[in-house]
Amino acid sequence: MQKLIASLALVVLPLAALAQTERPYWQQEVNYSIDVALDDKQHVLTGREEMQYVNNSPDALPFIYIHLWPNAYRDNSTAFARQQRQVGKLKFEFAKPEARGYIDQLDFKVDGQSARFELDAQNPDIAKLVLPQPVQPGQRITISTPFRVKLPDSFSRMGHVGQSYQITQWYPKPAVYDRTGWHPMPYLDQGEFYSEFGSFDVRITLPDNYVVGATGELQNPDELQRLNQLATSSAGKTKPEEFGTSEEFPASSSNSKTLRYTQDRVHDFAWFADKRFNVLKDVVQLPNSGRSVTAWMLFTNRNAADWLKHRNDIRYALEGYSRWVGEYPYSAATAVDGALSAGSGMEYPMVTVTDPFAIVHEVGHNWFYGILASNEREHPWQDEGVNSYLENRVLEAFHQTPSDPLAKAANNPTVAQKLGLTGVPPAAVAQAQWQAAASRGYDQPNAGLAAGQYTSYNYGAVVYVKTAALLRYLAGYLGQERFDKAMHFYYDRWKFRHPSPADMQVAFEEATGQKLDWFFQQMLGTTTRYNATVSNLLKAGDQVKVLVRNESTAPWSVPVATVDAQGKVLELQWTPVFGGREAEDRTTGDEDTDVTQLNFRRTPEVAAVVVDPEYITPQLNRRDEQRLLEGTFPTLEPLRLRPLAGVERWDRTDFYWLPVVGANTYDKFMLGAAFYNNPLVLNKLSYVAMPMFSFNRRDLKGIGQLNLTALPSSRYLQRVTTSFHMSSFERYTKLEPSLSLELRRTQWGNLRQQVQLAYTIVRTEQDPSSTGNIIPTLRYELLGGDAARSYGADVELNAFTPRSAGTTYDSPQLLRAALRYEQHYAEKRSFRVRLFGGRFLSQAAESPYVIGLSGSPDYRRQTPFLDRRQISDALTAQVHQTDDRDGAFKAFLPVYADKWLTTLNLEADLPKTAFVVFADLGAANRRFTLPGGGNQRLFYDAGLALPLLNDAFRLYLPIAGSQYDNGFPSSRKNFTDNIRFVLNLQKANPLRLIDQALR
Repeated sequence: MQKLIASLALVVLPLAALAQTERPYWQQEVNYSIDVALDDKQHVLTGREEMQYVNNSPDALPFIYIHLWPNAYRDNSTAFARQQRQVGKLKFEFAKPEARGYIDQLDFKVDGQSARFELDAQNPDIAKLVLPQPVQPGQRITISTPFRVKLPDSFSRMGHVGQSYQITQWYPKPAVYDRTGWHPMPYLDQGEFYSEFGSFDVRITLPDNYVVGATGELQNPDELQRLNQLATSSAGKTKPEEFGTSEEFPASSSNSKTLRYTQDRVHDFAWFADKRFNVLKDVVQLPNSGRSVTAWMLFTNRNAADWLKHRNDIRYALEGYSRWVGEYPYSAATAVDGALSAGSGMEYPMVTVTDPFAIVHEVGHNWFYGILASNEREHPWQDEGVNSYLENRVLEAFHQTPSDPLAKAANNPTVAQKLGLTGVPPAAVAQAQWQAAASRGYDQPNAGLAAGQYTSYNYGAVVYVKTAALLRYLAGYLGQERFDKAMHFYYDRWKFRHPSPADMQVAFEEATGQKLDWFFQQMLGTTTRYNATVSNLLKAGDQVKVLVRNESTAPWSVPVATVDAQGKVLELQWTPVFGGREAEDRTTGDEDTDVTQLNFRRTPEVAAVVVDPEYITPQLNRRDEQRLLEGTFPTLEPLRLRPLAGVERWDRTDFYWLPVVGANTYDKFMLGAAFYNNPLVLNKLSYVAMPMFSFNRRDLKGIGQLNLTALPSSRYLQRVTTSFHMSSFERYTKLEPSLSLELRRTQWGNLRQQVQLAYTIVRTEQDPSSTGNIIPTLRYELLGGDAARSYGADVELNAFTPRSAGTTYDSPQLLRAALRYEQHYAEKRSFRVRLFGGRFLSQAAESPYVIGLSGSPDYRRQTPFLDRRQISDALTAQVHQTDDRDGAFKAFLPVYADKWLTTLNLEADLPKTAFVVFADLGAANRRFTLPGGGNQRLFYDAGLALPLLNDAFRLYLPIAGSQYDNGFPSSRKNFTDNIRFVLNLQKANPLRLIDQALR
């Protein structure tokens, strides 16, 4: 019976969901009347709100969800606080109570009757307002309440810095109820909003000398005259120093004023107030109707130089978006310079708080969020990504510098030349941001995820940058004119409404007459790796017949071109949408649907056929995209050495280099270079070769590594890396093939897991008869938690297989395990606990292998010791330099266990200083004679540590411990002789840092 019920549920539930999404479209209406007063001494808003709620749905509603978003700043239990911890921000976590915010003094009445409201148990910024009687279809009700808002410090969008105010998400606001149901959502920093359209009549009372930028039309003639006077005084200023340098807040006027703003057909209201604002004004004629729109800029002296550089950006945005999307419907657009902790800018209808370089993007949100009011929380690409595409078009059309940092670099001729970016469009260079994550398997799909499900990196690189790139690709495929027609059609149909992704797709399909599932569903909705190649070509008379192969698992269209010897495009054609079968299916079909043919004109200028010569497709690999007709490009440089990094190009092969230096007591000073292929966007096959010349030994030393990366389509595996490592220093050579399996990150606990199998061969020159020690290793590592508290574990199994002549003992096996926990007690201060245990599972009595109390013997040569051969009195490996592995005692104690060893390592950052206090406790399987005399099995140490260079170098100062007679140093020399250090070069490894930043 249970199986029958489960089977029926599998059928009925999808049908019920389908029926709900196919309900006729409607949208509710909410009209606001708000009175609010600002107390700029207590940083408090006191107000009263009256809402007319119009139920346009076919349903009777017994309750209405209300957003109380100021409560997001109430304490550390809110969704906002949780997200801050998840993305590594602890400013709010450790904020003082007076810096936090909330909303209270609520007393809801519905048509004059008291109404009960209930705060959500998990989210205090969501309330359920239980109506005295259900509101019927077509009925209007009036909801009123007083309210008070304690404004927080600037942690996100709403708040204040001194007497600079950002008043956003500040009033009680009904959640959206649409054909898919209610959309109550807690406030998030990464993740925006979804609100009902209506009208606003807002009256703001505050001291008389504030300048305010707000949603809506200002209804006070005297205040409008004041703004015009401020604008007139600023109009002739072209240099930042003309605005002055003072950043002090003037005293607030003892007189107050009440400003009134009204506006129809908007879904939010925000306002910004500062007594220091300068004002710039412009009047913009819209390109189609010629209607005038007033553009306002409000900024402080501190940022005057940047605002002057961008004083025309509102004009560019209004003209460009009106031309390519649809006409701006409001009378004014305002950009405000304010304190914002949620990125470079945040948009609201008719007004935005923004950095000056992001003005075009933020003003553009009046279309994609303001007028086309999609659900940004559930479909962030439909807002941020589409808007980013239009932003790039506006900046390009008006010859403005791109806001994206990589595109900005490509736009600079000097930088572009040095990095080998000349001839690569800036928009294509910007794609390296998402390609860097995709090449490592860390990317996420553009569509289908809510804003909070993206990693911090992917929220920018995928939602913004990749979506914009994919729309640029779609415009190339459709043709710019047809694409613009579709965008206008979409705008005209859905303006002042709530379009879903499906609505956008339908609008584009109707306008273009094409089915676009392959783009909206597959390309936007998955992380498919796209690739196409020229599989063959035939010169036939006056034609070049080209076979193009789709090597992807999804259908798509590819631009292909003939080019001349300098790489200039002669003729470009797009393939039809084709291919897309799984690899195993390609061998079973009678017809090869993964190949299509294009015919080009054959002229003397044609030198080659190239896939995607203008870099607009979402491909990662561009090295197999060209086929030469005959000979080679006269100007082609098949191999070029460049410093630092660049992007992969179809017309040449670049590899990169950086100078490196090294030193140890045996090889002495070494000088060399690191040679590698693209470190930003990984090729499937990547390498690093780091030869170094030892001036003392007059021979070559160095490191080499070859990696083969696979990105499996698996629920469990994120990335598989096969590596071969080789290094040679001092008098040893190390060879290490390995296989690393990175498991997909789990939502529970934000877990990251990795399994590694390594096979290490170490051969030393000390024993010429030795063929090396072989150490197979199996290692599992787990990391979890958030910025406030994190945990980790690793388990490692080693098998030692000596290959020295005369060895008679069996191969020992060593199992090590460590548990780690870190808890922050302040924003930049934490304490850390590590519990270690190691045990030999099998070992003969004569075996030389041990576990170290004060560091590992480093059998696998994992640590770059400066004096491994123990030549120096000051740098001796283990005695003075340690590796923080095995027992990880900070003091040197010559304790090496041959059966088992366990330690407890404790550390805590000291307040108001860079020092760390530590203490270690340990026990071994047998007794050891120490400097203090006697035999011991229990050991301890304690002291101070000083981390430097981003913790790549750490100095240990043991103050007490088993290493000293009677537990304490007997002399200054006794103390200084026991100072140790750690050199962890992996923490400064640029390739590792890139990888960590993309996770």
